Amino acid sequence: MRLLNISYPSFLPIIFLSSVLIGFPNRSLSISHNFKIYKEVTRELIKIDTPVDNHIQGKIEKDFPLSWRSLYEKNNPLKSQLALQAYAEANRRSSSNQIITPTYNALYDAVKSTLGDEFNHFSGHENIGISYLKRGDNGYFSLGNGGKLIFWEESKTLFRPQEIENRFIFFWRGEKMKIIPSSIPNYQIIDLATEGQKTILYIGNGKFIQIDSETDQYIEIINSELDFRRVKIFPSDDGWNIFSKNEWFQLTVNSPDNIVWNKQLLNFHVGEIIESPAGYLILDADRLYELNTDTGESLKQSIVFKGMPNKIVMDNLFKTLAIGYISGDISLFDLSNQRESAFLSGHNARISALSFDNDQRLFSASFDKTVDIWDLHNLDTFPIKLYDQSSFITHLSFDEKAQRLVIGEINGTIKYYDLNLEKLKHLLCQSSIEPLSREAWSKYVGDERPYLPYHCEIDALPQD
Repeated sequence: MRLLNISYPSFLPIIFLSSVLIGFPNRSLSISHNFKIYKEVTRELIKIDTPVDNHIQGKIEKDFPLSWRSLYEKNNPLKSQLALQAYAEANRRSSSNQIITPTYNALYDAVKSTLGDEFNHFSGHENIGISYLKRGDNGYFSLGNGGKLIFWEESKTLFRPQEIENRFIFFWRGEKMKIIPSSIPNYQIIDLATEGQKTILYIGNGKFIQIDSETDQYIEIINSELDFRRVKIFPSDDGWNIFSKNEWFQLTVNSPDNIVWNKQLLNFHVGEIIESPAGYLILDADRLYELNTDTGESLKQSIVFKGMPNKIVMDNLFKTLAIGYISGDISLFDLSNQRESAFLSGHNARISALSFDNDQRLFSASFDKTVDIWDLHNLDTFPIKLYDQSSFITHLSFDEKAQRLVIGEINGTIKYYDLNLEKLKHLLCQSSIEPLSREAWSKYVGDERPYLPYHCEIDALPQD
């Protein structure tokens, strides 16, 4: 599934691709046919900035005219009316809960225009990159590169930040966070990991703090052998696995007087690293190794890449491995035979984050400032594409129950996307959006169709 690369003169700013881009069977379009569609479109509408990629605007206009009109409409009430009508049309077309890209983008853009650009933002890490983002039991935890940790408490449709100062120490009881006022110096947290009753914080320069939630005791640990710039922490059965450059440290902290470090040199450099059934999969340049933590042995995998890899992620069943390349492409490998099962092309810049959900979807983020949602059961269709990012995406966190995707950007922006169309519809309906008038129906839908405007019912918010 490759993108069509067609160049037009500068006076033709819109480039059209094959119909796979918005989820239709693959019917290739010739250059002459694309040019004809472009001329028809430009006679009707003047291009303005929208969250929809220029590459697919032609197909949206043809197959989803109400979504197209909504995205281009400047009048906010009319934009919302058209988006709700597009939502109703999509419901009539399909009995499934499948998200259709143009319909989703129309609803999302209408909600943003109605409620404001930051209706789905977590504001707290402005101009500071996000280094950690994780879903907790009743909210989200985010860590900025400046060392500031914030807990975003979920309350119905809102997320309230708990303002946290560096003089506090943080740890989890299960998935709930507890904050301990501490007399120790103001540490800046760089990385953290949690397992059971224990949390470990990396605070730089080879210094760690382990906190026991049963005793509220914290222990400061120093290891001057670590490469301070690259430290990755994972919980183990009896402590922590800590990776640095080409070294693997096993740390066990039984008490302040009983701290055990075991060190093993690796025959490769640690780039991207994820957990595997045997231990860890570690990416070193264009090679992939599996480290068996029971035996301490590392084995080079036979996987053959189709480019320079820079991101890896494994599904929850440890059956499929996704490899993201600096080209923006993605390979899926069947781990039973280490052979490529699919090759996905949807981004035009390096992959910056990958995540699976439990329903065989893959979320991918890129330096092209977009997020793609791939349906792995139906790879003949193009992914849902989210465009509303202002900078590079570094983190993805998907909440299966709530059908909510939270992203972290390199500029410190954190925002969430409700992937349930009902929730977006509900936000518009709460804003007292009136149905299309007969005049608007005649102009945007057409007199050849019966007048059936969508009427909002202020029903209960869909439950997670």
